[in-house]
Amino acid sequence: NRFSVLFSQIDMVPPIRTLMVAAVIVSMGVYYVPSSPAAKPRIEFFLKSLLMSNAVVDMKSGDLAGVSHYRVLPGRFPEGMKYHFDGLATVMKMEFLNNGKLNISVKPFESAAEKGYSTCDFFGSGTGPTNVLIPHICFQNPGVNLLPFQNQLWLTIDTNAWGLVDPISLDTLPNKVVTPGQTLNAHPACDQETKECFVQHPCTVSPVGRQICFSRLESTDSGNLKTEAFATATLASQTVLQHSHSPCLTKNYLVSKLDRFVWRNPAGNNNRGLLRLMHQGESDEWMVTARPHNIAEANNVTRIAKSNVKFVNNHFVNCYEEAETGNIIVDTVATTSAYLDSYFDTTLNKPPNWTEIFKQPMRCKVPVGSGDVSCESLLPDDENLFLDYPTFNPKWKMKPESRYFYAIAGDAKSLWFDRVIKVDSHKQKVIGVWQSPGTYVTEASFIPTADSGKTEDSGVLLTISYKEGASTSHITLLNPKDLSLVESVPVGEIVPFHAHGVSCVAGECYSNP
Repeated sequence: NRFSVLFSQIDMVPPIRTLMVAAVIVSMGVYYVPSSPAAKPRIEFFLKSLLMSNAVVDMKSGDLAGVSHYRVLPGRFPEGMKYHFDGLATVMKMEFLNNGKLNISVKPFESAAEKGYSTCDFFGSGTGPTNVLIPHICFQNPGVNLLPFQNQLWLTIDTNAWGLVDPISLDTLPNKVVTPGQTLNAHPACDQETKECFVQHPCTVSPVGRQICFSRLESTDSGNLKTEAFATATLASQTVLQHSHSPCLTKNYLVSKLDRFVWRNPAGNNNRGLLRLMHQGESDEWMVTARPHNIAEANNVTRIAKSNVKFVNNHFVNCYEEAETGNIIVDTVATTSAYLDSYFDTTLNKPPNWTEIFKQPMRCKVPVGSGDVSCESLLPDDENLFLDYPTFNPKWKMKPESRYFYAIAGDAKSLWFDRVIKVDSHKQKVIGVWQSPGTYVTEASFIPTADSGKTEDSGVLLTISYKEGASTSHITLLNPKDLSLVESVPVGEIVPFHAHGVSCVAGECYSNP
C-alpha cells in the first residue's frame, strides 16, 4: 500500500525504465494479464469498489457543526486487481452542517491509472505489470494518507508520487513534490504551532545507497512542494529503497525508524507487483537529529542509532522528550517483514495469522547524544492484543503530560480489527474498549472540539465501521472519555477498508498524526 509508485522517476530515465521492465519480466517469468477474479475476501469491505459520489445523511452531533473530515481510500478495483491497497486512490469528504445533516462527497484521484487503467502498464505493490507491451507505466496512486499543508491538501504515500486535490471540490490538481529520490513518508512529521513539516528520505536519486537525509517541506511559487535537506547521515551498508513510513518530532528533535526493502526469490511466492520481487526487511537502525531551528545542534546530534529489537515500524504514536533523562520516548506499532503480504486476496480470504503480521507494540527510549535505543513491550498486560492506526488529541502532540491514545485492535480470534481501544500510556494499560458483535472498524480519528486544548480526552472519535453481512458501512462517533457510542449513521454503501483521515476544525487542519 505504500510502494505502488516506487520507481516513479523511471519515465524520466528511459534506460533505467527499460532495465526495470526487463527485470520484472525475467523475474516473474511471464507478464501479467488480468483474467481470473480475486478470491472472495473474509470480510466484504476488502477489494470492494466504492461507487457512490455524493450523499446527505441525518446526523445529530451538533458539536461537529462546521467540521470537515477527509479520508483517503483504495476506492476502485479494476478487473484482475487482487491486492487491497493497490485500489485506486479515492477521497471521501464529510462535512458536518449546521442543520443536523452530514454531506458526503466522494471523488477519485485522477491519476493516469484512474483515467486509463487498460491503456497503461500498471505496476503496484501487489499488482502487475498488467501489460508490458504498453510503453506507458502507471505508478502514481497516493492512497495511504492525507497531508494538510499551507492551505493545500496532499495525498501521500511512501514515495515521491504524492498527489494534490482541491480541499473544497476534491478535484485533482497537477502539482507534485520535488525531491532527489523515489521515497518519502506517508506521514510527515508536522508541528501544528510552527506549521513546519519534515520528511526523512535518501539523499540521492539512486534507489540503492547509504546517504540519508532529514528535510523540511517547502512550498514553491508554482504550488509544488520541495524538500530542503538540513541533516545527513551515512548508513553502515547499502540499502534498497530506504524509507520511513512515520517519522516523529518533539519540540527539539526528529526521530525516524529506518526501514528498507530486501530482495526475495520470485519463484518462491505467487505474489505480483513489487512484492513478487521484494519485501520489507526488519531492521534495527534509527536516525536522530535536532530540528533546524538550531543547525549547530543538528550537526552535533545527527546520528544513526541501533535498537535492541529489529522490526518494521508501521506507525509511531505521540513522541516527547522525557524531562528526567532527556530521552525521546517513542511508542510504536511494530510489524514483521510479512505485513504487506497480508493484503493479497489469497490472504484476505482466510483468518489472519496475527503473530505473522505484527510484533508486540513497543515503547522505545531514544538517547539524544549517544547510546543505543532500548525497546520493551508497550502493553505488557495485553500481549494477545494486536493494534494499529493509533491516534491521539492533536492539541497534545509532543507533550510529555499527554497520556491517552486510541487505536483499532483485534485478538487471536478476530477476523480483523473489531474494536476501538483507549490506552493510558503512562500506566501502559488499555483502559477502554468499544466493540459491537460482528462489526469491524477503521482508524478512529480524533476530532478536537472546544475543550480539547484543556482536557485531553475531550473531543469526538470518528471511525467508519462495517457490520458483517450488511449492505452499508456506518459513520460511527464515539466519546473519547469512555468510548461510549455517540451516534452511528449508515453511509448507504460499503466503504472499503482504508488507512487514514484528517480533520479541519474552525479553519485549522490537523495532520495525521
